[in-house]
Amino acid sequence: MSLPSGYSEVPVSTKDGFLVAVLQRDAGTNLPISQQKQFPDLLGTGTVMSKRPCALPTITYYVITPIGRSSSLQDLKMALRLGMCTAMTEEVLAKLETAGIISAVDFVSRDLESLSRELHIPYKDLCSIRWVSLAEHSAYPMIGLTLYQNALSSLAILSSGLDSLDQLLDGGLYTGEVTELAGDTGTGKTRICHWCAVSTVKEESNSVLYIDICNSFDVRLLMDSMPEVQPDPEILQSRLSRIKCLQVFDVFQLFSALDRVMDSLSQQDHTSSEWEGLKLVIIENLPLLIYPIMSNNAPYNQGILSRLGLKLKQLADSFSIAVLVSNYLVSLYGHSKTDQRKPALGRVWSTVPHTRVTLSRKLSSYAVFPAPSEVEAQLVKSGRQQTPCSATISLCKGGSSS
Repeated sequence: MSLPSGYSEVPVSTKDGFLVAVLQRDAGTNLPISQQKQFPDLLGTGTVMSKRPCALPTITYYVITPIGRSSSLQDLKMALRLGMCTAMTEEVLAKLETAGIISAVDFVSRDLESLSRELHIPYKDLCSIRWVSLAEHSAYPMIGLTLYQNALSSLAILSSGLDSLDQLLDGGLYTGEVTELAGDTGTGKTRICHWCAVSTVKEESNSVLYIDICNSFDVRLLMDSMPEVQPDPEILQSRLSRIKCLQVFDVFQLFSALDRVMDSLSQQDHTSSEWEGLKLVIIENLPLLIYPIMSNNAPYNQGILSRLGLKLKQLADSFSIAVLVSNYLVSLYGHSKTDQRKPALGRVWSTVPHTRVTLSRKLSSYAVFPAPSEVEAQLVKSGRQQTPCSATISLCKGGSSS
């Protein structure tokens, strides 16, 4: 697409975590009426002209901002635009831009009477623009009781199938939250993930999405966790059919899978859907997807983790789904003691889980079992329980706990 006169394209840059290619225009340059149909998206400062996918799991936006004006992505979203109301004519928009008023924040922070005298714009027109700007961008107050009732109606607590772990988690896995299990190899992360899946589908209306990264999904573990239904093949088939396994092999496939799930959930008519009744999403061994793309570019690494964390929180909160992620433990730099170990993926990721549990082998198990029959679960992050606190989990067949 060729640009109107007065516009120029600036090389791609990064703003607020997004890749932004900014189209600049000279202050006071307005799009002629004759070109409005040809360039319908250029009708306001900071509006999106077009967008396209790029190599990263982001969107590249082509936007317009006056030369010499440093704009954040939030400013661009709140930009004044031609036609936002009948009072916002091409002439009025040009006058506002000459006064340095680009966004709704700039406009509402100015005194309308002084602005009317300075720019020779009718006061009633400025009032109309102010009302529309406030209606579009202001937050609406809500009654606390309404928020509480909405939370209760969408909240569910999913049992993990382990009494001691449920007690540690204040009832189980909460929908709308991200829960993390972090532990070394052989501490039972895979077994616990399978037990959580089985326990969730005991309710006939629930289904589970198990995102498998390293071929750890095992139907035999699922069946071992349901000894009570082994004689009844119909119940067994019903439960297993509601546990869907999806294999991904890099973080971009994970982004794509999460996007497909969210799109399906947002478009479904609540009567039939591939993800109908989805209550639990399990992502096992997440670091195996993250480490291969790590580079010396720290902002890139942090951006990937931040975007993934935001995506998981959006999935959990928007659709009342519990998200369970398993992680590894790593040693702190310069330390080798086991009590100095912490979950992997660094500080950026540490802000993502609402609840974090670390798993470790019990010392008494080393000399007896090659794979421990009991592990110690320690709650290290929670918004409901006092931390740290711990419990003993039995990894015996059937998932009994002590």
